[in-house]
Parts: sequence; C-alpha cells; structure tokens
Amino acid sequence: MSWYLLLVVLVAILAFALDVFSSRLTVDIGPKSILDKSGQVTTSLEVLYPLWHQIVNLLKNFLYGLAAAIFITVFVANRLENSQRKEKEDELKKLNDAINVNVFDSLFKTIIPEEIFKIIKQEIIENKVVRRDAKWVYNFIEDNGKIICTQTTRYELHNLSQAPVSDPVKLELDTLGGEEYKIVSAECTDTSGTVLVHYDPEDSTNSKNIDVKSNGNVTTVAYTVNIPPESYVEYKTVFKRAYTGDITDAQATKVPVIGADIIVNFPEGYDFDISPLMSSFPRLITQSSTQKIYKVEGGILPRQGFIFYLINKANNSKHSDAT
Repeated sequence: MSWYLLLVVLVAILAFALDVFSSRLTVDIGPKSILDKSGQVTTSLEVLYPLWHQIVNLLKNFLYGLAAAIFITVFVANRLENSQRKEKEDELKKLNDAINVNVFDSLFKTIIPEEIFKIIKQEIIENKVVRRDAKWVYNFIEDNGKIICTQTTRYELHNLSQAPVSDPVKLELDTLGGEEYKIVSAECTDTSGTVLVHYDPEDSTNSKNIDVKSNGNVTTVAYTVNIPPESYVEYKTVFKRAYTGDITDAQATKVPVIGADIIVNFPEGYDFDISPLMSSFPRLITQSSTQKIYKVEGGILPRQGFIFYLINKANNSKHSDAT
C-alpha cells in the first residue's frame, strides 16, 4: 500500500514539474491572413507552439490522469480487500464458535445425561451474567409480639459477554399466608456511581425506572438495567416483613453467584439456623447470642439457596418439656 502511494506522489510530482516547465516556455507569434466571405483579407496574430511543447502538454496530462487512476484503484482495492477480510474473519469466527459448541456438546453428552446437560447449558453455560460478592443481611427485632425482619440484598451483577446485556429484574414477594412485604428501598448504580434505578416509597415521583405493585398477597418489583460488555452494576434492595411465632422462610437466586455472605442479627433468647440447598456449603465464621455470619466461598447455581429458621428458645424449651 505504501509503495503505491509513493508511486502516486512521484507521478504527480513529475506531472507538476512538466506543467511548470511548459508554462515557462517561449512561443512564436506571427501574422496570419484570412480571406473572409466578402473577399476581404483579414490579418491577425497567431501563437505558434512548437511540436515538442504539445508533446510535453500531452505527457503532463497523461501523468496527472495516471496518478489519479492509481490512487483511486489502490483506494478501492484496499477498501474491498478490508471488507472481504472482515467478512472472512466473521465467517471463520462463526464457524469456530459452531465447531466449539458442537464439540463441547458432544463431549459432555457422552458423560452427562442429555436431560441434565440441557439444564446445565441453559442455566450456566449460556448465562451471560453472574452475581459476585453477594450480601444477604437479615435483621430481626421484636415488636409487639411479632418479629420484624429487615432483609437487605446486595450484589454486583457482571456481564461476562462481549455485548451489552439487558437484565430484567422481577421480584415476586409472596406472603404465603403471612404478612405483606414492604419495600423500603431499591437501587441500582453503575461503576461510576450513576443511579440507574431508584425507589422511594414515600414519593413515587422521586422513583426512577422501577415499577412496584402490590395486591395484598404478592408484592412485585420490576425494572430493567442494561449492562455494558465486561462491566457490572451494583444492586441493593431492602424490604421488611412481620412474622408471628417461629420463622421458616427461604432465600434463592435466579442466576449463578460467586461468593456470598449471610449476615444475621436476631434478638436475645432466639436461635437462628439454615438448611443449605446449594452446591457450596456455607461456613459459619462468626457466632454469638445475637449474631451469626456464614460465608460461601464457592459458587451457587441458579435456583439454589437455603431455608432459614428463627426459633424462640423459650417456646422450644416448653415444647421439649411437654414432650
């Protein structure tokens, strides 16, 4: 490409030099007699160019045209070559991806039942997002004979793909015969701290890109966030619910989670415990009479989680004595 450009420049310079040279040449001016229609002789001055001067003009015009033709040809050929190269690269990439997928599918289908592999492929392999550093925080307090739980959920949602991902979030909080959930706050921010989603329970006009509905039994929170390639957003949701008597409830995730902490604060005289329903077993790292903290250092698959229990020790002791 550079050699062609250099040739164009040299040809253009040569043509320009011939143009300058021909413009400085001397010409002969002589009289010329012409017989008009009336038979009168008319004399005028005529500029006489020598033959070699005309050859120089012809040569310079040819060189100008040649330089332009070479430039246009090289430019068009280069654009066409780049376009064809990109098309071939895209076709090759698609072919490689297809081959890799087929090889991967064929390999795993030989060692995993097809029904199980379909679930793994859909829920994990083809999943473009993953949650990292999740925090499930439960604060239980006693209030007028009831237990009020304030649950805070935090996590980073990472886009693992090379393209933007739209993540529709829909929380359906079913009372299951208990008391209604109350959304305290919901917020999502990007890596620069810009607020993408915000919920204000006191003033709906102050909310942003979120829809919260309640029919008395089910509270629904819905919003959608677009995540740039290889980036992430941060989620934080806080809601409350009142319980009567001993508590049995559950927590699960719809997308894979890598790394999680379960932080629980509860009143004196109560005991908290969990039944893990996940691939990575939670490890109890802190325990006191009013707090337990569990750490999950591995991964949690979609639709996995845990069942948690909060039991009044006094009530449990009475049941034991009665037995």
